[in-house]
Amino acid sequence: MGISKHFSQSEFECKCGCSCEVIVSRDLLDLLEGIRVCIGAPIKILSGARCEKHNRSVGGASKSWHLPRNHSLFASDITYWEPEKRTYPNALRLYVTADRLGAAGLGLYGGNTPRIHVDTRPTKRARWLHSSWSWDAT
Repeated sequence: MGISKHFSQSEFECKCGCSCEVIVSRDLLDLLEGIRVCIGAPIKILSGARCEKHNRSVGGASKSWHLPRNHSLFASDITYWEPEKRTYPNALRLYVTADRLGAAGLGLYGGNTPRIHVDTRPTKRARWLHSSWSWDAT
């Protein structure tokens, strides 16, 4: 079932299968829709909500915005849907687009699937580069 034009509820559920109840915040959906429209290509939600156990297992921060607050979700890790577009320059394009659209929290991650973290935290704005990120796209 679609919760917005381009996203479904199931994309944001905890990947461990625990079925923790989560409502994706309207601000997060609006941010993701804006990114999708600006990029002009489908984006994939790699990580949405996480229960505390799953968050620990993936090395998430103890106060991660992936942890629902009052059942509301404020964060997602995203990348391009098409495998051929999963390159460093496109991760940077996602990052810049999310920044321009007002993402409160924004992180850049490397590895096999370069991705960004976006969130709509109501607290102080945050930016970071994860240690897995490399400027060398080779």
